[in-house]
Amino acid sequence: MAQSELDCTFPYDPVSDRLGITYARIADGVCLARLDAGPVHCNVFGVVHGAVLFAMADTAMGYALLNVLGGQLRLGSISVTANYLSPVPPGRVSARAALVRQGRTVAFLDCDIADAAGNVCACFSGIFHIRPADKDRQP
Repeated sequence: MAQSELDCTFPYDPVSDRLGITYARIADGVCLARLDAGPVHCNVFGVVHGAVLFAMADTAMGYALLNVLGGQLRLGSISVTANYLSPVPPGRVSARAALVRQGRTVAFLDCDIADAAGNVCACFSGIFHIRPADKDRQP
């Protein structure tokens, strides 16, 4: 499903929209995202830029957690660790983010990113802060 077609409980993410990241599934603390990477996503060496993969992983982990939290809580990344295992060529890029553990104010998530052949090329771990929604502040 496209970003614009997400369930209304998920806020619109202009970064995903601009990068072309779409979401195939968001349920049960898991988010499956994909990107058809082209030249605009690549660095000078012709492979997908690490910052694009980082943005994809961070957003997918956020949506996986948001799915569990519902609309009454807000979240933000405290720390994201990236391990780039191999270059990602242009083409279909897939991410699978999953909630590992959730406490009252902190959650831990993992995200693997794979190339079109299904080879895992990058692994991310995220620590996210959870706080009550403040009706007077932006998310």
